[in-house]
Amino acid sequence: MEFVTGKKKSRTLELSELLTGEMTGREVRVNGAVHVIRDMGNIAFIILRKREGLVQCVFEEGVSGFELKDVKEADAVEVTGLLTESDKAPNGIEIRLNGLEVLSAPAEPMPLAVAKWKLNTSLEAKLNYRPISLRNIRERAKFKIQ
Repeated sequence: MEFVTGKKKSRTLELSELLTGEMTGREVRVNGAVHVIRDMGNIAFIILRKREGLVQCVFEEGVSGFELKDVKEADAVEVTGLLTESDKAPNGIEIRLNGLEVLSAPAEPMPLAVAKWKLNTSLEAKLNYRPISLRNIRERAKFKIQ
């Protein structure tokens, strides 16, 4: 029997914990939603959307322990891999993937394309789908500035 005296420690890391620099070169576990997948052939970039921002994950064919075709945009996933620094990645860090587990998949496609830089839709649609439109980086940035 396990006695809980306080908050149970999460087994996944947040973006702020990754950015401290203490975890660089170590195996990390991160969860989030797949924002976009950029397939380049033997290598692919899976960008995870988290509350605090974006995390770039690198899929290498033959090295990662899963198939890229099993992952779709908007899937909720938990990834494990080696945290490395990269100047070209968002926030200057990326995760070299060893494993990926799909926690849940969407029942239907998103009504708005949140992975695009600009939401080309009317104000009415943005307001009707506000919880979804705020997943867009540009829409969310308006509130950070405010």
